[in-house]
Amino acid sequence: MDFSLNDQQTAIQREIGELAAQLADPQLQQRDLAGEFSRPLWQVLHRHRFDTLFIERERGGRGYGAFDASLALEALGRHCQDSGLIFGLAAHLCACLQPLLKHGSPAQLDRWLPRIQQGLIGAHAITEPEAGSDVFAMQTRAVREGAGYVINGSKCYITNAPVADFLLVHARTGPGHRYFDFSTFILAANTPGVSISPVPHEKLGLRTAAMGDIRFEHVWVPEQDRIGAEGSGGPIFQVSMDWERTCLFALYLGVMQRQLALCVARSESRHQFGQAIAGYQAVSHKLVDMSLRLESARLALYKSAWQLDQGKPDNGAAAMAKLLVSDACVQNSLAAVQIHAAQGILSGEIERQLRNAMPAQVFSGTSEVLKNNLARQLRLAAAYRQDKDE
Repeated sequence: MDFSLNDQQTAIQREIGELAAQLADPQLQQRDLAGEFSRPLWQVLHRHRFDTLFIERERGGRGYGAFDASLALEALGRHCQDSGLIFGLAAHLCACLQPLLKHGSPAQLDRWLPRIQQGLIGAHAITEPEAGSDVFAMQTRAVREGAGYVINGSKCYITNAPVADFLLVHARTGPGHRYFDFSTFILAANTPGVSISPVPHEKLGLRTAAMGDIRFEHVWVPEQDRIGAEGSGGPIFQVSMDWERTCLFALYLGVMQRQLALCVARSESRHQFGQAIAGYQAVSHKLVDMSLRLESARLALYKSAWQLDQGKPDNGAAAMAKLLVSDACVQNSLAAVQIHAAQGILSGEIERQLRNAMPAQVFSGTSEVLKNNLARQLRLAAAYRQDKDE
């Protein structure tokens, strides 16, 4: 087992470190309070091809796999304080671009990839008011009509929706609510019948990521814009979740690395009762615990990314990585507030890190649902071993 990075991976981290100045925004605090997405900063990412990093080099992309993409998003999380921007980028990459690359037909790739490489932003339309964790309860339907489908329904809490140029939409095509009863479609956001809430939702954290609702009213989509076979929405959705629960959460590793450095610096510069607070065991142990949580989460995420690159995606490994990263980020952010004391609760980077961390335990599968899934896998594995022994 080799934990060292190769020259290309080291270059990824160095390139993003050098890009940090272009991603700095003196108006970030004001934009965060106002909930404003930054197209200029997105354009910086686009000019450096980070919005197409999964696309093969032969097609003009970066050709990154899961591990390299995780390194890139981790570095962006560390060097760019606008976590909402990087979150929107990761949602575009993992939930829109990756399923298209994995399941899109050659004709769909030829039609959509050049357009996406022009800077289009994608939104993954799956969540509904009564279909969050219970995704198969979705009510949005796609009914066959002529050489295509008519989509009716609504989606909510969709990342990038207010700024999206194209949508990856999941809708029921079967009679029930089972794994093979829904399908996936790709369509332009300005398709007739599609209406997107123009004003983003007010949110606790990740406020600079635009999130909104989408309505579909008699939206006709040609069959050629269905991704994969009819009824293959379940496997396609699983692709987005495996990559999202791994690569997207790498941004939080970067945030925690930056946060830990800030806390160490604060503990060394802040003096109370005649010495730096780093000299007090209560503070130094907090710093150690923060480092332990970060390194544990990083190892789990890197393992999940490695498995994706080996063509051996593991739902359990991705779920564990997501759980460890999201829990670590929330706990470390709470510790960072305590270490910074009054400065930690004033408007600024430390309190913003806490607000941005808390949604991580909700999106891409709540912590409770993922633990239920992992418990089910453990029972199935135990039953399988028992059958073999008998």
